[in-house]
Amino acid sequence: MFDNPTPEQVQRGRRRRLFFLISFFVVTFSAICVVTVLLVRDAILGDRREPVAVLTGARVFTLAELPGERAYPEALTIGPDDAIYVGSFCTGDIWRVSPAGERTLYFDGDDGIGAASGLAFAPDGSLYVADRGDCDPRSGTASIKRILPDASAAERVGDIDSEDIPNSLAFDTEGVLYLTDTQHGNVRYLTEGGQFDTWWALPDVDGEDARPTGLAYDSGTDSLLVADTQSGTIYRVGFDTNRQATTPETLYQQGTRDLDGLTVDPSGRIYVTLFDLHKVALFQEGFGLTILAEDFREPSDVAYLDGVVYVTNFDSVSLAPIISWIIDPSLPFTVDAIELPEEFQVGVAEDN
Repeated sequence: MFDNPTPEQVQRGRRRRLFFLISFFVVTFSAICVVTVLLVRDAILGDRREPVAVLTGARVFTLAELPGERAYPEALTIGPDDAIYVGSFCTGDIWRVSPAGERTLYFDGDDGIGAASGLAFAPDGSLYVADRGDCDPRSGTASIKRILPDASAAERVGDIDSEDIPNSLAFDTEGVLYLTDTQHGNVRYLTEGGQFDTWWALPDVDGEDARPTGLAYDSGTDSLLVADTQSGTIYRVGFDTNRQATTPETLYQQGTRDLDGLTVDPSGRIYVTLFDLHKVALFQEGFGLTILAEDFREPSDVAYLDGVVYVTNFDSVSLAPIISWIIDPSLPFTVDAIELPEEFQVGVAEDN
Protein backbone atom coordinates (compact mmCIF):
# COMPACT_ATOMS: atom_id res chain seq x y z
CA MET A 1 0.00 0.00 0.00
CA PHE A 2 1.07 3.58 -0.65
CA ASP A 3 0.90 6.17 2.02
CA ASN A 4 -1.10 9.24 1.24
CA PRO A 5 1.22 12.18 0.54
CA THR A 6 1.49 14.75 3.24
CA PRO A 7 0.43 18.36 2.59
CA GLU A 8 4.12 19.33 2.45
CA GLN A 9 4.81 16.72 -0.23
CA VAL A 10 1.82 17.88 -2.24
CA GLN A 11 3.04 21.46 -2.01
CA ARG A 12 6.55 20.48 -3.07
CA GLY A 13 5.14 18.59 -6.06
CA ARG A 14 3.12 21.57 -7.11
CA ARG A 15 6.15 23.84 -6.83
CA ARG A 16 8.20 21.43 -8.97
CA ARG A 17 5.51 21.33 -11.65
CA LEU A 18 5.16 25.11 -11.55
CA PHE A 19 8.92 25.52 -11.81
CA PHE A 20 8.99 23.17 -14.81
CA LEU A 21 6.18 25.04 -16.54
CA ILE A 22 7.83 28.43 -15.93
CA SER A 23 11.20 27.13 -17.14
CA PHE A 24 9.61 25.64 -20.23
CA PHE A 25 7.83 28.92 -20.96
CA VAL A 26 11.00 31.01 -20.48
CA VAL A 27 13.10 28.73 -22.70
CA THR A 28 10.41 28.60 -25.39
CA PHE A 29 9.83 32.35 -25.28
CA SER A 30 13.57 33.04 -25.45
CA ALA A 31 13.95 30.72 -28.43
CA ILE A 32 11.07 32.45 -30.22
CA CYS A 33 12.65 35.85 -29.52
CA VAL A 34 16.03 34.75 -30.85
CA VAL A 35 14.51 33.31 -34.02
CA THR A 36 12.40 36.44 -34.50
CA VAL A 37 15.43 38.72 -34.08
CA LEU A 38 17.40 36.69 -36.60
CA LEU A 39 14.54 36.76 -39.08
CA VAL A 40 14.09 40.52 -38.62
CA ARG A 41 17.83 41.05 -38.98
CA ASP A 42 17.91 39.04 -42.21
CA ALA A 43 14.85 40.85 -43.51
CA ILE A 44 16.30 44.29 -42.77
CA LEU A 45 19.82 43.60 -43.89
CA GLY A 46 19.37 41.27 -46.82
CA ASP A 47 21.43 42.15 -49.84
CA ARG A 48 23.11 45.53 -49.98
CA ARG A 49 20.68 48.03 -51.51
CA GLU A 50 22.07 49.78 -54.58
CA PRO A 51 20.25 52.81 -56.02
CA VAL A 52 18.87 52.68 -59.54
CA ALA A 53 17.59 55.35 -61.90
CA VAL A 54 13.87 55.82 -62.46
CA LEU A 55 13.91 58.89 -64.68
CA THR A 56 14.51 57.90 -68.29
CA GLY A 57 17.98 58.87 -69.40
CA ALA A 58 19.33 59.38 -65.89
CA ARG A 59 22.35 57.46 -64.57
CA VAL A 60 23.09 56.57 -60.93
CA PHE A 61 26.57 55.70 -59.73
CA THR A 62 28.71 55.66 -56.59
CA LEU A 63 30.77 58.83 -56.52
CA ALA A 64 32.93 57.92 -53.51
CA GLU A 65 33.19 55.39 -50.72
CA LEU A 66 33.74 56.73 -47.22
CA PRO A 67 36.25 55.07 -44.87
CA GLY A 68 35.52 52.95 -41.82
CA GLU A 69 32.38 51.59 -40.18
CA ARG A 70 31.35 54.84 -38.45
CA ALA A 71 31.12 57.31 -41.32
CA TYR A 72 27.30 57.62 -41.30
CA PRO A 73 27.16 60.54 -43.80
CA GLU A 74 24.11 62.65 -43.02
CA ALA A 75 24.93 66.03 -44.56
CA LEU A 76 26.60 67.38 -47.67
CA THR A 77 27.00 70.68 -49.48
CA ILE A 78 28.78 72.18 -52.48
CA GLY A 79 31.88 74.23 -51.69
CA PRO A 80 33.14 77.42 -53.35
CA ASP A 81 35.63 75.22 -55.23
CA ASP A 82 32.75 73.20 -56.74
CA ALA A 83 33.69 70.14 -54.69
CA ILE A 84 31.26 68.11 -52.57
CA TYR A 85 31.75 68.30 -48.80
CA VAL A 86 30.33 65.46 -46.72
CA GLY A 87 29.95 65.32 -42.93
CA SER A 88 29.93 62.27 -40.66
CA PHE A 89 27.23 62.00 -38.01
CA CYS A 90 29.32 59.69 -35.81
CA THR A 91 32.94 60.83 -36.17
CA GLY A 92 32.47 64.49 -37.08
CA ASP A 93 34.92 64.08 -39.97
CA ILE A 94 34.36 66.29 -43.02
CA TRP A 95 35.49 64.92 -46.38
CA ARG A 96 36.08 66.79 -49.60
CA VAL A 97 35.05 64.84 -52.70
CA SER A 98 35.82 66.14 -56.17
CA PRO A 99 33.21 65.74 -58.96
CA ALA A 100 35.55 63.01 -60.26
CA GLY A 101 35.21 61.09 -56.98
CA GLU A 102 38.60 61.83 -55.42
CA ARG A 103 38.19 61.85 -51.61
CA THR A 104 40.36 63.66 -49.06
CA LEU A 105 39.87 64.42 -45.36
CA TYR A 106 39.05 68.13 -45.10
CA PHE A 107 38.60 68.33 -41.31
CA ASP A 108 39.25 65.78 -38.57
CA GLY A 109 36.27 65.52 -36.23
CA ASP A 110 38.60 64.99 -33.26
CA ASP A 111 39.57 68.64 -33.64
CA GLY A 112 36.16 69.92 -32.63
CA ILE A 113 33.19 68.34 -34.45
CA GLY A 114 31.21 65.54 -32.81
CA ALA A 115 28.25 64.76 -35.10
CA ALA A 116 27.70 66.73 -38.30
CA SER A 117 24.02 67.00 -39.26
CA GLY A 118 24.10 70.08 -41.48
CA LEU A 119 26.68 71.91 -43.63
CA ALA A 120 26.76 75.27 -45.40
CA PHE A 121 29.55 77.49 -46.72
CA ALA A 122 29.55 81.18 -45.80
CA PRO A 123 30.49 83.87 -48.34
CA ASP A 124 33.95 84.16 -46.71
CA GLY A 125 34.71 80.48 -47.44
CA SER A 126 34.28 79.19 -43.89
CA LEU A 127 32.21 76.04 -43.42
CA TYR A 128 29.39 76.13 -40.88
CA VAL A 129 28.39 72.85 -39.25
CA ALA A 130 25.32 71.86 -37.25
CA ASP A 131 27.00 69.72 -34.60
CA ARG A 132 24.87 67.34 -32.54
CA GLY A 133 27.89 66.41 -30.42
CA ASP A 134 27.30 62.66 -30.38
CA CYS A 135 25.50 60.24 -32.70
CA ASP A 136 23.89 58.57 -29.67
CA PRO A 137 20.53 60.41 -29.38
CA ARG A 138 20.61 59.92 -25.61
CA SER A 139 23.78 61.93 -25.08
CA GLY A 140 24.09 64.44 -27.91
CA THR A 141 23.97 68.20 -27.35
CA ALA A 142 23.53 70.82 -30.04
CA SER A 143 25.83 73.60 -31.21
CA ILE A 144 26.81 75.43 -34.39
CA LYS A 145 30.48 75.37 -35.35
CA ARG A 146 32.49 77.39 -37.87
CA ILE A 147 35.46 75.75 -39.58
CA LEU A 148 37.93 78.43 -40.64
CA PRO A 149 38.59 78.81 -44.39
CA ASP A 150 41.98 77.12 -44.02
CA ALA A 151 40.35 74.24 -42.07
CA SER A 152 42.82 74.82 -39.22
CA ALA A 153 40.25 74.94 -36.41
CA ALA A 154 36.57 74.89 -35.52
CA GLU A 155 34.95 77.48 -33.25
CA ARG A 156 31.52 77.68 -31.68
CA VAL A 157 29.12 80.22 -33.20
CA GLY A 158 26.09 81.74 -31.55
CA ASP A 159 24.16 80.25 -28.68
CA ILE A 160 21.46 77.59 -28.98
CA ASP A 161 19.88 75.44 -26.31
CA SER A 162 21.32 71.97 -25.79
CA GLU A 163 17.84 70.51 -26.29
CA ASP A 164 17.48 72.03 -29.77
CA ILE A 165 17.96 69.78 -32.78
CA PRO A 166 19.56 71.81 -35.58
CA ASN A 167 19.23 69.98 -38.85
CA SER A 168 20.00 71.91 -42.04
CA LEU A 169 21.86 75.18 -42.63
CA ALA A 170 21.64 77.80 -45.39
CA PHE A 171 22.91 81.31 -46.13
CA ASP A 172 20.87 83.94 -47.95
CA THR A 173 22.17 86.47 -50.46
CA GLU A 174 23.14 88.86 -47.65
CA GLY A 175 25.22 86.26 -45.85
CA VAL A 176 22.79 85.61 -43.01
CA LEU A 177 22.82 82.07 -41.60
CA TYR A 178 19.55 80.15 -41.17
CA LEU A 179 18.88 76.74 -39.65
CA THR A 180 15.95 74.38 -39.18
CA ASP A 181 15.23 73.33 -35.59
CA THR A 182 13.51 69.96 -35.85
CA GLN A 183 12.77 69.82 -32.12
CA HIS A 184 10.86 73.11 -31.88
CA GLY A 185 9.45 73.32 -35.39
CA ASN A 186 10.96 76.58 -36.54
CA VAL A 187 13.54 78.23 -38.75
CA ARG A 188 16.08 80.41 -36.93
CA TYR A 189 18.63 82.97 -38.07
CA LEU A 190 21.88 84.19 -36.58
CA THR A 191 21.55 87.82 -35.50
CA GLU A 192 24.34 90.38 -35.58
CA GLY A 193 24.45 89.99 -31.80
CA GLY A 194 25.35 86.32 -32.13
CA GLN A 195 22.00 84.86 -31.06
CA PHE A 196 19.75 82.47 -32.94
CA ASP A 197 16.29 84.06 -33.07
CA THR A 198 13.15 82.57 -34.57
CA TRP A 199 12.66 83.71 -38.16
CA TRP A 200 9.59 81.58 -38.93
CA ALA A 201 7.58 79.04 -36.94
CA LEU A 202 6.12 76.27 -39.08
CA PRO A 203 2.38 75.64 -38.73
CA ASP A 204 1.03 72.41 -37.26
CA VAL A 205 -0.72 70.21 -39.80
CA ASP A 206 -3.63 67.97 -38.77
CA GLY A 207 -2.74 68.50 -35.12
CA GLU A 208 0.82 67.23 -35.55
CA ASP A 209 3.81 69.32 -34.50
CA ALA A 210 5.97 70.43 -37.41
CA ARG A 211 9.41 68.84 -37.78
CA PRO A 212 11.42 70.88 -40.32
CA THR A 213 14.43 69.18 -41.86
CA GLY A 214 15.70 70.29 -45.28
CA LEU A 215 16.51 73.94 -45.94
CA ALA A 216 17.74 75.78 -49.04
CA TYR A 217 18.01 79.37 -50.22
CA ASP A 218 16.58 80.08 -53.68
CA SER A 219 18.36 83.13 -55.10
CA GLY A 220 16.00 83.24 -58.08
CA THR A 221 13.02 84.08 -55.88
CA ASP A 222 14.93 85.40 -52.83
CA SER A 223 13.21 82.90 -50.57
CA LEU A 224 13.89 79.99 -48.26
CA LEU A 225 12.64 76.52 -49.14
CA VAL A 226 11.77 74.38 -46.12
CA ALA A 227 10.86 70.68 -45.88
CA ASP A 228 8.62 69.52 -43.02
CA THR A 229 9.08 65.77 -42.59
CA GLN A 230 6.08 65.43 -40.26
CA SER A 231 3.49 66.62 -42.77
CA GLY A 232 5.40 65.89 -45.97
CA THR A 233 5.31 69.57 -46.93
CA ILE A 234 7.61 71.81 -48.97
CA TYR A 235 7.20 75.50 -48.14
CA ARG A 236 8.51 78.62 -49.85
CA VAL A 237 8.93 81.59 -47.51
CA GLY A 238 9.92 85.01 -48.82
CA PHE A 239 11.40 88.09 -47.13
CA ASP A 240 9.77 91.43 -46.38
CA THR A 241 11.63 94.76 -46.44
CA ASN A 242 13.12 94.00 -43.00
CA ARG A 243 14.26 90.51 -44.10
CA GLN A 244 11.63 88.89 -41.92
CA ALA A 245 9.41 86.02 -43.08
CA THR A 246 6.40 86.70 -45.27
CA THR A 247 3.32 84.49 -45.55
CA PRO A 248 4.50 80.99 -46.52
CA GLU A 249 3.48 79.30 -49.73
CA THR A 250 2.78 75.57 -49.70
CA LEU A 251 4.38 74.08 -52.79
CA TYR A 252 3.79 70.40 -52.07
CA GLN A 253 2.12 68.35 -49.34
CA GLN A 254 1.75 64.60 -48.91
CA GLY A 255 1.32 63.49 -45.32
CA THR A 256 2.67 60.00 -45.88
CA ARG A 257 6.08 61.27 -47.01
CA ASP A 258 9.09 61.64 -44.71
CA LEU A 259 10.94 64.43 -46.49
CA ASP A 260 14.51 65.14 -45.45
CA GLY A 261 17.25 66.75 -47.55
CA LEU A 262 16.35 69.63 -49.87
CA THR A 263 18.19 71.68 -52.48
CA VAL A 264 17.42 73.85 -55.48
CA ASP A 265 19.17 74.32 -58.83
CA PRO A 266 19.75 77.63 -60.65
CA SER A 267 16.53 77.23 -62.63
CA GLY A 268 14.46 76.89 -59.45
CA ARG A 269 13.85 73.14 -59.64
CA ILE A 270 13.72 71.54 -56.20
CA TYR A 271 15.32 68.21 -55.30
CA VAL A 272 14.25 66.38 -52.17
CA THR A 273 14.93 63.05 -50.49
CA LEU A 274 12.05 60.77 -49.49
CA PHE A 275 13.75 59.22 -46.49
CA ASP A 276 11.11 56.59 -45.77
CA LEU A 277 10.79 55.46 -49.39
CA HIS A 278 14.56 55.45 -50.11
CA LYS A 279 14.02 57.73 -53.11
CA VAL A 280 15.19 61.07 -54.48
CA ALA A 281 12.68 63.22 -56.31
CA LEU A 282 12.39 66.38 -58.37
CA PHE A 283 9.63 68.90 -57.67
CA GLN A 284 8.47 71.39 -60.27
CA GLU A 285 5.51 73.70 -59.88
CA GLY A 286 2.79 72.64 -62.23
CA PHE A 287 4.23 69.13 -62.63
CA GLY A 288 4.37 67.84 -59.05
CA LEU A 289 6.85 65.28 -57.83
CA THR A 290 8.88 63.09 -60.16
CA ILE A 291 11.04 60.26 -58.82
CA LEU A 292 14.59 60.43 -60.16
CA ALA A 293 16.09 57.35 -58.51
CA GLU A 294 15.24 54.79 -55.82
CA ASP A 295 16.63 52.06 -53.55
CA PHE A 296 19.00 54.33 -51.64
CA ARG A 297 20.05 53.26 -48.14
CA GLU A 298 18.25 56.09 -46.30
CA PRO A 299 19.01 59.17 -48.41
CA SER A 300 19.36 62.04 -45.93
CA ASP A 301 20.69 64.98 -47.93
CA VAL A 302 21.10 66.22 -51.51
CA ALA A 303 23.16 68.79 -53.36
CA TYR A 304 23.12 69.91 -56.99
CA LEU A 305 25.99 70.89 -59.27
CA ASP A 306 26.15 71.08 -63.06
CA GLY A 307 23.43 68.57 -63.90
CA VAL A 308 24.32 66.07 -61.17
CA VAL A 309 22.40 65.45 -57.93
CA TYR A 310 24.58 64.19 -55.09
CA VAL A 311 23.07 62.03 -52.35
CA THR A 312 24.27 60.78 -48.96
CA ASN A 313 23.46 57.21 -47.94
CA PHE A 314 22.95 57.68 -44.19
CA ASP A 315 21.82 54.10 -43.32
CA SER A 316 21.08 55.17 -39.75
CA VAL A 317 18.84 52.30 -38.59
CA SER A 318 21.77 50.67 -36.81
CA LEU A 319 22.23 53.78 -34.62
CA ALA A 320 18.99 53.23 -32.70
CA PRO A 321 19.37 52.16 -29.05
CA ILE A 322 19.14 48.38 -28.52
CA ILE A 323 18.82 47.81 -32.28
CA SER A 324 22.47 48.79 -32.71
CA TRP A 325 23.67 45.43 -31.33
CA ILE A 326 21.43 43.54 -33.75
CA ILE A 327 21.81 45.41 -37.03
CA ASP A 328 25.00 46.52 -38.74
CA PRO A 329 25.13 49.26 -41.39
CA SER A 330 25.35 48.23 -45.02
CA LEU A 331 29.01 48.98 -45.74
CA PRO A 332 30.69 50.76 -47.29
CA PHE A 333 29.07 54.13 -46.66
CA THR A 334 28.89 56.09 -49.90
CA VAL A 335 28.08 59.32 -51.62
CA ASP A 336 26.03 58.54 -54.71
CA ALA A 337 25.31 60.66 -57.76
CA ILE A 338 22.37 60.97 -60.12
CA GLU A 339 23.53 62.23 -63.50
CA LEU A 340 20.54 63.86 -65.15
CA PRO A 341 19.99 63.70 -68.91
CA GLU A 342 21.13 66.79 -70.78
CA GLU A 343 17.59 67.56 -71.72
CA PHE A 344 14.55 66.01 -70.18
CA GLN A 345 10.97 67.13 -70.00
CA VAL A 346 8.89 66.31 -66.95
CA GLY A 347 5.31 65.78 -67.98
CA VAL A 348 2.34 65.64 -65.69
CA ALA A 349 4.11 63.43 -63.18
CA GLU A 350 2.33 60.87 -61.11
CA ASP A 351 2.82 61.30 -57.37
CA ASN A 352 4.97 58.15 -57.12
